[in-house]
Amino acid sequence: MPRSRFEGHALIVHVFVPLAAAVRDEENGDRSVRRFWDGLRGGLGAAGPVPRFGPAGLPALAPAAAAGPATGHALLAACQSTGPAPAQVFAYRRGDALGVLAVLFPAPGVSWRDLRDRWDAVARPLPEGLGAVTTYVHRVLDGGRTRPGAGPLNRLLASAPAAGASASPGGGWRRSPDGYLVAFPHSVGPGRVRTAVVVGPAAREDAFDAWGWHIAPTGAVAPFVRCLEGGARLRHHASVHRAHQPALRAMCARLSAASERLAGLCGAVLAAGSGPDELLAADASIAALYVGDQGLNQSLRDLRDMRRSVRITLDSLAELLPPPADGPDPDPALGRSLLALLDDDIAHAESVKREADEISRTTESIVRQRLALLQQRTTVVQGAVLGSLLTALAAVQTLSYELPLPGPLHAPLITFLSVLALLLPVQLMRWRRADGRVRRPAWFDRLSVACVGAATGWLGASVAASVTAHVPARPAVSGGCAAACAVAAVLADRWWASRAA
Repeated sequence: MPRSRFEGHALIVHVFVPLAAAVRDEENGDRSVRRFWDGLRGGLGAAGPVPRFGPAGLPALAPAAAAGPATGHALLAACQSTGPAPAQVFAYRRGDALGVLAVLFPAPGVSWRDLRDRWDAVARPLPEGLGAVTTYVHRVLDGGRTRPGAGPLNRLLASAPAAGASASPGGGWRRSPDGYLVAFPHSVGPGRVRTAVVVGPAAREDAFDAWGWHIAPTGAVAPFVRCLEGGARLRHHASVHRAHQPALRAMCARLSAASERLAGLCGAVLAAGSGPDELLAADASIAALYVGDQGLNQSLRDLRDMRRSVRITLDSLAELLPPPADGPDPDPALGRSLLALLDDDIAHAESVKREADEISRTTESIVRQRLALLQQRTTVVQGAVLGSLLTALAAVQTLSYELPLPGPLHAPLITFLSVLALLLPVQLMRWRRADGRVRRPAWFDRLSVACVGAATGWLGASVAASVTAHVPARPAVSGGCAAACAVAAVLADRWWASRAA
């Protein structure tokens, strides 16, 4: 006569942590995951290793994360307790997630509540900043043939300790492709904690455990574990999106305001014919919102990556566990609502970005036009100065005109005019930038300023000596004045450049 009672109550606890957050936590010296692992080993008495499953101690997470591909899996550690309260604990990496699985096996006279109290006594919650998600799975063997929704199953579901303060058996039973029954009681607990009840036949206990919780020595996990990981991934994505959505909206608002300001400046520049310095500054403020870890480009990449991950997770969940026939499935429903929110955020951010890009292209054409006008003006000024010097020298030579200057002034005057004609174009291009700022001086700029100062000092000393004493200036005096004026010219140029920057 087949039995219809339930037997073999076991509690399986899954803790999923984003691998990147766990590695950052370890590199910062907090080592929260390691302390959590060591606390489980000590509290559950799981000091011994699991044969053929590697070491019992948790290795460093950073090398483990970099050891395999982003889509791979690996078993990190495994330990067990074989005393009167048997338990096994596994740590594994699967893709970009770190999983810790603890199995508290049934014992005579031990209920689910006893196993849950034992877990709560040894487990310490991980910091919220790690984004950990916990799922309590109440696993039971059915000695008979119980249909979904029957009275014994509903009473079994009601007897499972909930993750929150209360639970109702309205989660809806569903049957896996392998024929096992699964239900998720509605819980009012925190969103990062969930409860599940799985029922399988006692006659197929090994196959049931292989589907429900087994971890292979290679790190490959059971199908139901992948299903739980998918739900945890969806809840983690939802919490991350909820935390960062205000910052994204604020960034889009700043970008829209910067675009409006730039559009107003474009109209003002076209109307007044002024320089493009304010346009370039406003366009640079828009570019600053694009780049960086917190910029709009990175935010859009993160949103698209999250959307792709949610889409893949939803497809995987649909294959691993069909939805219940008598009610909505909370994880796929959460995933679909998250997809709608992500699509809305991506569309809004791309719309704001397109508007800013169009205004930036208009600004670029205006700046290019103003730069061409400025280049023309610079060329005209440069040509006028040099042309006037050349015209004067050609007229002097053609008309055989002799300047009424003493002989000692000829050499410093010729030097001054030669240095001025040679270095004026360099300094003029440096001063007349399109954005109204001073180009950062190079060594040739400093040298040209020093040469102009030295030539001016030599000419000034020669003129002073000729006017006051009617004698040529002494070499020491001319050299001292040239050196002093060269230093003064360099210092004045540096001071002026620092003010104009």
